Amino acid sequence: MNNTISIIPLEKKEVKNLVINYFFYETQYGLAIIASTQKGICYVGFGEKEAMLISLKKNYPKAEFQEQKMDSHKFVLSFIKNEKVSKLPLHISGTDFQMSVWKALLEIPIGKLSTYKKIADTINNPKAVRAVGSAIGDNPISYIIPCHRIIRSDGGLGGYFWGLDIKKKMIDVETHGRVSSETKK
Repeated sequence: MNNTISIIPLEKKEVKNLVINYFFYETQYGLAIIASTQKGICYVGFGEKEAMLISLKKNYPKAEFQEQKMDSHKFVLSFIKNEKVSKLPLHISGTDFQMSVWKALLEIPIGKLSTYKKIADTINNPKAVRAVGSAIGDNPISYIIPCHRIIRSDGGLGGYFWGLDIKKKMIDVETHGRVSSETKK
């Protein structure tokens, strides 16, 4: 797994008293929400402010939310800019299957793409392609856990929770160092 990123499982007992600090930031992919607990980043999303906040609260329905900038958010912003980050802890919950998929996504190098099928093979569950797709769709930490690097086996982009325009931009920046003129159209 990527040495910079570590996953700290969010335990069920922690959910009861969970305080999440979030803030909205401008990035090269548009508006983003970054949210964290005291142990690490728990959510990253892109798009419309209201939709991102609704999605965050849906992921953590029992948490207390505070709109507040945190130092840990700076590391995410640096990571999104493809700058070196020494340490980026993620504090998330998921099933064992979801965690295995998310860890497999972290192995995909910047600028490379993979497929739902390859991820299913990587986690030694080759028949679970649809389940892999669902786990990827449930990824709470967009970009950091690089679900945007997954395409269909036929080369099609597949889906992306935050929209295909953002996915195309992310892929372009990672593979070409910039947004291509075709993506800008």
